[in-house]
Amino acid sequence: MRLLYAQTPDYITGDYFEIWQCVLCGAGRTEPIPADLQAYYPAEYRRYNKLIAGIIRLLYGRRVGRWARLFTAPGSAFEMGCGNGMMLNMLRARGWQVIGSERGGNALRVARETFGLNVVQGGPDQLDAGARFDLILLFQVLEHLNDPEAAIAALAARLAPGGKLVIGVPNFASWQSGFGGAGWFHLDAPRHLQHFTLPALSRLLTKRGLSIQGVSNVSPEHDPFGWVQSLLNRIDSKPNRLTRLLMRIDPPDAANLLHLAFGCVAFLPAVPISLLSWAAQRGAMIEVTCVQDGADVVPERPARPGIAQ
Repeated sequence: MRLLYAQTPDYITGDYFEIWQCVLCGAGRTEPIPADLQAYYPAEYRRYNKLIAGIIRLLYGRRVGRWARLFTAPGSAFEMGCGNGMMLNMLRARGWQVIGSERGGNALRVARETFGLNVVQGGPDQLDAGARFDLILLFQVLEHLNDPEAAIAALAARLAPGGKLVIGVPNFASWQSGFGGAGWFHLDAPRHLQHFTLPALSRLLTKRGLSIQGVSNVSPEHDPFGWVQSLLNRIDSKPNRLTRLLMRIDPPDAANLLHLAFGCVAFLPAVPISLLSWAAQRGAMIEVTCVQDGADVVPERPARPGIAQ
């Protein structure tokens, strides 16, 4: 391991963290890991205004549609770290039987009370021992975990025959990561404890008997804005000022509105740059679709529960 970034700022608390990198696979790790992460997840975290939230719902809806089309018929789905349940709710609307898990807080309450979803507090160990799923989602979650290998093992054991595990993580080997450096928007220390490259993720999955069936770097939800905020972080001493404004952590004063205007202008070149990075397979996100070794074909079957209620 080598010390890559000696001072990576947290835009919530102002604390600084180190990023260490494996010289073999290029993956990174945040140090030190806070004993209590609660201070790094304020009530405003990812609570965007209605316009931004609407755009995110639209883009995530398209992603959920692609996941559903991996199967010939709706089945059962489990999402670990489902947040407020937005994507599970979209799957349910497509005929899937769904269940999720979340660590707690306001997101868990929204998933249960607003969407009426079956969401357990904790992880996969809180599910019925016999529950198996056709589709398991670990989207923008693995990087938050202190022991990603244990999580992969637990989820692999929950796959039904012919089931698929979809994992999405920031790409530490992306063009955007190299451009942003310690101020890369999707570095997000200390919430992101792990920083994956495709070789590192592939090695982790292989150890648990999983094969990668598909890889995508395309992420309109995360890539263009990541370029904008990473650029702003290079020219501003206050990290993620625009993000703080959009989350309504900071008021719309003159300095913040100036950043908003500049961000709107910067968004124009961010789109074609994102397209080029996707074509080169160096986008800011990695999404892999995995199956158990030797399970490359999904058998045609009717939908079945596989879910403990």
